Amino acid sequence: MGGLSVARGVRNVVLALTVAVAVSAAPTADVGAAVPANGRVWELTTLKNPSSSRVLGNRPLGEDGDRVTYSTVGPPPGSPSGALFGYDASARGSSGWLNTPLGPAFKIESTNIFTLFEPIRPVSFSEDLQTRLWASLVPLTPDGPPEGETALYRDVTGQPLELVAPVGIAAPLEYRGFAGISSDGGRIVFDTREHLLPADAGRTTGKSIYAWRNGGLQLVDVDTGGALLSTCGAKISKSNGMAASGDRVFFSVPASCNGTESVYLRNLEDGTTTEISSSRCARVDCNAAANVSFAGANRSGSVAYMTTTQQLTDADEDSKRDLYRYDVESGELTLVSGGAPSATGSVDSADASPADVGDRVYFTGSGELLPGESATGQKLFVADGGGERLVAEGSIPTVLEERQIQLTPDGGRALFATSAQVLPSDTDSQADAYLYDAGEEKLTRVSAGSIGGNGAFPVGITAPSPLNQHEFEAGDLRPYHAIDDSGERVFFMTEESLLPEDTNAEFDVYEYAHGALGLISPSYLPLKSDFAGASRDGRTALFATNADLVPADVDGEGRDIYAARLEGGFPKEPEGAACDSSSCPLPSQPRLTRETPPSSVPLPKGRTRKARLRLLRVAVRPRRNAVVAVVAPPARGRLVGRLWVRGKHRRIVLARGAKRVKRSGRTRLRLRLTKASRMARPGVRKVRLTIRQRRLRISRVVRVKLG
Repeated sequence: MGGLSVARGVRNVVLALTVAVAVSAAPTADVGAAVPANGRVWELTTLKNPSSSRVLGNRPLGEDGDRVTYSTVGPPPGSPSGALFGYDASARGSSGWLNTPLGPAFKIESTNIFTLFEPIRPVSFSEDLQTRLWASLVPLTPDGPPEGETALYRDVTGQPLELVAPVGIAAPLEYRGFAGISSDGGRIVFDTREHLLPADAGRTTGKSIYAWRNGGLQLVDVDTGGALLSTCGAKISKSNGMAASGDRVFFSVPASCNGTESVYLRNLEDGTTTEISSSRCARVDCNAAANVSFAGANRSGSVAYMTTTQQLTDADEDSKRDLYRYDVESGELTLVSGGAPSATGSVDSADASPADVGDRVYFTGSGELLPGESATGQKLFVADGGGERLVAEGSIPTVLEERQIQLTPDGGRALFATSAQVLPSDTDSQADAYLYDAGEEKLTRVSAGSIGGNGAFPVGITAPSPLNQHEFEAGDLRPYHAIDDSGERVFFMTEESLLPEDTNAEFDVYEYAHGALGLISPSYLPLKSDFAGASRDGRTALFATNADLVPADVDGEGRDIYAARLEGGFPKEPEGAACDSSSCPLPSQPRLTRETPPSSVPLPKGRTRKARLRLLRVAVRPRRNAVVAVVAPPARGRLVGRLWVRGKHRRIVLARGAKRVKRSGRTRLRLRLTKASRMARPGVRKVRLTIRQRRLRISRVVRVKLG
C-alpha cells in the first residue's frame, strides 16, 4: 500500500484530464426519442449552466439516492478556493438537484507539481456524506503542518475543520494508505509511518494504525496493556478492516518480525486486543504454524474471515489453504471450506465477500474443494448454514483492486462478472454478468438480450477509472452498488447492443429488473454512458454522459452525471421565474463562465448544423494489405482511423491509418493491416472501427475478412 511514483501520479492526472475534456461533437437527438426502462425518469444531478469547471467523475452516492458528490476539472461555481481539481455535492430537492461546492478555502505558495494539480482530496465519507475526511498538502487549520506535508482533516457540514493528524507523505496524489471514517462520521482510523504517540516509538519500520475521536488519538496495533505488538508495524485491510461503526478494527502483524503473520481484533470501546488467528487445533498431528491472512469482515465487524494453510481447528485435516470464520461475540473459530484429508483444492488468498448480515460468505478457490468436483480451474463458492456449495466455475476479475462481485445485505443474491462460459447459452469468451440466487441455487445470465449477449464485448458491474475513482477512496473498496437490497434490480454496462433500441454502438447502462432487461442510458445517441452506481433501494441509478437529456442541461454537451430515477422528474420551471437557493435548483453564488461549445450555439433560422463525421461504407475484403473505409468528413483536417478488437487485457489493433483531407465530402481512408491481424484466425469477423477528426468521432461494429 506504498506511495506511487511521480511518473505514475502524473500519468493518472493526465488520464483524468483526458476523460474529463473528451466531449463528443455528435448532435444531440430529440430527448423524446427514447426514455429509460421501468418508468424511470432522467434527472440532471450536476452543473446545469456553462461554467469553467467540467465534471470528471462521481464519488459516493448517498444510501437513499438523494445525495451525490463528484469531482470536477477546475473549481466548481462558488468554490472558496481554486485548484485544478474541485469537488461538489448535489442534493435532491423538490424542484431539482442543488449543487454546493465542497472543500475549505486554502492558499498555495509553492510551484510543486503535486500541489498545483491536487493540493487537497477527499479520501473518505460518512454514510450521509455530511462528514468528509480530507488529505491536504496545504494547511487547512492554524495547527496544521506547513505546506508540503500531507495531513488529514475532518470536515463536518456547518462546523469548523479539525486537524486529525499529519501522515508524513509528499502529496495527497500519493496517498495509498488506509483512511476510513465511521458511518456516523465520529471516528477515524488511519495508518501512517509517522510516530504520533510515545507508545509507537519502538517501531523501526512499516506503519502503525491510529484511531481519532473527539480530538484525541490512540494507537490501535497494541496489546490490551498498550504495548506495541510489532516493531515492524501493522496493516489494515480495505475490505471492512474497520467496522462501519468504527469501534472494531481488524489488522495484521507481518511475519517479518513475528515469524508468522497473525490477525488481531482491537475493540476501541473497551480497549482490548484479541489475536483471532491463534490455533485451536488440539490433535497430536496438527501441522506447523503458518501465515494467516485477513480475508474480510461483514459491515458491522461481528464476523471476520481469514485464510491459511495452518490447521487452526480439529476439523481441518488437509494441508491446503482454507477459509475460517471468526465470531466476535462468542469467540468461536469455524472452518468454512474443505477440511477433509482427501481435499486437493485450495482457497484463494484474495478477499472473501461476506454478507453484511448473517453468516453467508462467497469466496474463490482452485482444484477440488468439494467431493466430485473437477480438479482444475478457479471456482466461486458460497458457504452458509447449509454448508459449502459451488456457485460457478470460472475466475472473478478484479478492477482497481475491487473484485467484480456484489451482494445483497444478506447475501441471498450475488451479482458477479466472469469471462468463463458458465451456462450453455454463453458462447463468447468475454465477461458476462450473472445473478445467483442462493435460496433457489439458481444462476441467471443477465447480460443477454433479444439481439445480443455473445458478442466480443465485455460487461462491467463497476464504472471504469477515473469515473468512480475507487483508488481515491482510501477507506473502503466497495462504495458503489450495482445490486439493490432485494436483489431484484441489478445494473451493468456494456458496449454490445443487447436490445433493438440500443443503436449507438457505444457503452450503455442496462438494468435487469424482476427478470426483464431494459436500458437506463440514452442508447439512441452516438455518445457513451458510464455506470456510476445505484442506491441501495434501487430507486436511483447514476450514469455519466455528454448528452443533454433534459431542458435544464444547457452546458453544450459537457460531461454530466444523470440519475435515472423511479417515479422521478420535477415540475417545469415557469418562464422568467426568479432563481435562488430556496426556490430552484440553481445555486445563488456567482457562476464562473466558459466558452460555449460550438455544438450548442443556435443557428440562424432555416439552417442546420452539418458538423458530423459520417461513415458511408467499409470494404469487407482487404486489398493490398489494407482495409478501405469511405467516410464523409464535415471539414478539412486530419482523419485518423483504426480497426480493433478487445483482448483479454487490452485492445488489439488490427489496422490503422491516417489521412489529411483538404475539403469536406466523400473520401477514402486506407487502414493498413498490422501484424496482429495476420496472426488472427482466418474468416469474416466482427471488429470495431473508430474514426476521428479533431473532436468528431464515430465508432461502429463492422465485418472484415481476416487471414
